Amino acid sequence: MSVPPPPQMPYGPPPGDGNPYSSGGGYGAPPPPPGQPGYGYPSAPPPEQPYGYQQPPAGYGYGYPPQGPADGLTCRFCGGYPAVNATVRGHQGLIVAYRMLRMSGPFCHTCGTATVRDMSARTLVQGWWSLVSWLLTPITLLMNLGPHNRFKQLQPPVPGSHGPQLNPGVPLTRRPHIAMLLVPVSLAVTLVLAATGVLGPAKHDDPSDPIIAAPSPSPSASTFTFTPSPPPAFPSPTFTMPAVPSITLPPVTTPTDDTDSVDQAKAGDCLHNENGPAGETTDTHPKVSVLPCTDAKAQYKVIYKYLATSDEKVCEKQSKADSWYTRTYTNFPSLNYVLCLKKLK
Repeated sequence: MSVPPPPQMPYGPPPGDGNPYSSGGGYGAPPPPPGQPGYGYPSAPPPEQPYGYQQPPAGYGYGYPPQGPADGLTCRFCGGYPAVNATVRGHQGLIVAYRMLRMSGPFCHTCGTATVRDMSARTLVQGWWSLVSWLLTPITLLMNLGPHNRFKQLQPPVPGSHGPQLNPGVPLTRRPHIAMLLVPVSLAVTLVLAATGVLGPAKHDDPSDPIIAAPSPSPSASTFTFTPSPPPAFPSPTFTMPAVPSITLPPVTTPTDDTDSVDQAKAGDCLHNENGPAGETTDTHPKVSVLPCTDAKAQYKVIYKYLATSDEKVCEKQSKADSWYTRTYTNFPSLNYVLCLKKLK
């Protein structure tokens, strides 16, 4: 008796050892590798992103670094761009010395403007206080105009590409520091006025100067005469002055002559009175002349000469003087003088 074979599957045995899942697939070949058509898709998506998602270009979106500047220059303070290389300068006067300041870029529009305004404002306040600073401070301010114009031509920094920026503040012309420009201006005006003589000493009026002499009244002008009424008469009180004690002074010589040679006398010169030998009384009209002290006619020696005075009492300060000679000028009191004399034996 023969045993019939087991029934066969109508579709044939599975490949391999009979395990339908040993080859990685269900009932056929393993799935195709990524990137090749299969599973009903025209082309398999890349493994790092899902199907249908497109990666944004570099420089946009979140998680991607921003696009850098074409020339590679970024601001030294905030990192923004566009930026430009420039040097901003400052000056400080230190009485007997001075100091030159400088700050080099690159700078963006905002930080460069703030640096120019800040260093120029400090220069206006601190830059005048030495001898050479009067020349170096204006030069420094003019040199900062070049970087300032270059910063004005830049566009504002790209949004999102910079850190904290410097604060430009208000323009320099609206800051109180601009008032320091009055210091060199006032000095220049003073020097010009002094050079032209406007600030010079005032000239004393001379009555003999015909330019400033008072003009004589015009004969055609009307003359008005005002005669005040006499004040009422009051009886004057009578009183008696006490007796003045008399003082005896040494012999003096009080000339009133017009001799000019004695005007040139000075301490150490000798004099001669032509009216006679030196006596013990006052000579009111002496004729005095100057002559050498070796001359036998010399009668007096000048001890001291006091100018701009006619008071003979000043000779009391000279212990060696026992006489004096006084010269007075009625119209010019400033030419008066007193010669303190000592009689020669």
